Amino acid sequence: MHFILPSRLQRAMKRRSTLLSAATLSALLLITSCGGGSSGGGGATAITGQAIDAPLSNATIVITLNAPENQPNAQVLGTTTADSQGSFTLNISFPNTQAPVFANAQTGTTLLSSYLGPASTLASLSTLSTTSLPNLAISQVTTAALAILAATNQLSTLTPTAYATLLSNHRSDIVAAAAGIMAVVDANCPLPSGDSDTFEMAKAMVSNTSAVSSSSSTATLSNVSTTLGSSCNSKIQNLLQAISASQVWAPELDMGDVVENTQPIVPAGNYHLQGLLADTGISINNPANSGTASPPSPFDDTQVTVSGNGAISSSDGNLTGQIYGNYLTLSLTTGGSTDSFSGKVGLLPSGFLAGTTGEGFSLRSGGQDGAGNFVKFDAVLVPQGATPSWTGITGTSEDGTSCPSGQIGFRMHGLGPIVGGFTYNLCATVNSTAPYLTISNGGSGEDDFNTSSSVSLSGTLSMGALISGSSSYPFILQATGGSLGSGSNGTLDYVMGSNEMIYTVSSDNTAFLMNENPLDKLAENSQNSDH
Repeated sequence: MHFILPSRLQRAMKRRSTLLSAATLSALLLITSCGGGSSGGGGATAITGQAIDAPLSNATIVITLNAPENQPNAQVLGTTTADSQGSFTLNISFPNTQAPVFANAQTGTTLLSSYLGPASTLASLSTLSTTSLPNLAISQVTTAALAILAATNQLSTLTPTAYATLLSNHRSDIVAAAAGIMAVVDANCPLPSGDSDTFEMAKAMVSNTSAVSSSSSTATLSNVSTTLGSSCNSKIQNLLQAISASQVWAPELDMGDVVENTQPIVPAGNYHLQGLLADTGISINNPANSGTASPPSPFDDTQVTVSGNGAISSSDGNLTGQIYGNYLTLSLTTGGSTDSFSGKVGLLPSGFLAGTTGEGFSLRSGGQDGAGNFVKFDAVLVPQGATPSWTGITGTSEDGTSCPSGQIGFRMHGLGPIVGGFTYNLCATVNSTAPYLTISNGGSGEDDFNTSSSVSLSGTLSMGALISGSSSYPFILQATGGSLGSGSNGTLDYVMGSNEMIYTVSSDNTAFLMNENPLDKLAENSQNSDH
């Protein structure tokens, strides 16, 4: 039995093929079970796909058990060489075990790996594609995540739950190491002489940092900068932003493990979608260099329908998409231009909403616009008539930020030009009236590109509902006049449930990424409060 990539995704992958260059070595795998059965093992699984380096010719594709290729205890389950078009086919008999399975792709010193899930789970599923397994795109993001586990000897016991925890707690570390990999393979920064390949380099970059040791104060990004040299810093800044805004990599940062239940997390019904489009100005064909971008713009549609099979549509035809479990694909049309996105749907805590007994959801996605630039889209999808309850956001710091009682502590990690490398320790107070979120300094932060200096927020940021023209957008908060990193005043935007804040200064839309904290903690479903 052969699995055919759905035409919409196939077209999207073709559009992205110029992006997936030697820098990313993204190998797209399609897996089809051929008799594995629900018990796992026993039958061969046909793995058919393409390593798309436009294309990636003659890449070596290896499927391993227990650990990625070349790591201790790795057991090879199958290997092949892609043809001149990057295409390949493998037949794998997965063992009936909970041991983790990894996909690996290598050409020269570029070795990238990804976690696919437990062997028995892979054998039991009838079909797998990027809709059910974002990590089928082997990339610098998946490699960076595994490098953290390799540095702490946690690969052989890896589970989907542990992997999800890694993604939520170490987003900033993963993005930093991924940018380092991409800088070497795509932006002409040299591979360190002591590293045999990019996986070993990534493992060295995260070693002795706060990503792997609670006793270390060294940030991963600082180690990446030191390893590659200051001449690569501006490239790394832009790559941090590009990775977090990518249609391929954004889902890997938020999901990664197997979507075992493809039943849409969002119940069938009518909804209100409100979100923020933020163009990065960074071209998918030149991600190490920045460009100018228009200010972020709100997107609002009060007539959105989600069907029983997860199809998304709007009455005006400007919104179409599909939800598979927690995985999202989306197309938005504004001003005659259509942007495409992929990302995650998560369940908002019940206290975040008022005026409804229904469930609300957060959409976190990356994509590309009609001009071929990376663009971010963060949004809420809530029952019609629902309103935000910002005072429903409760909890304390989960990353060590010390704040007074009653305040939420969190750290923001700068991405992109101007703010890339700046990390702020902040405290937030939620209010029932505007400003709904008041942000103040929570202690000295760091400049990861210049460890001898520190940064801090001067004054406070008062965030009220975004107003654009004559319209108010209550699920999007905005503060003006703040100065973060650049010395120039900018505008900070935050969409309820998002794991990032968009900072606009001059003609740049940068971002601040957050690791898990009370502002951005989402559930996978109504029975699971995890991530």
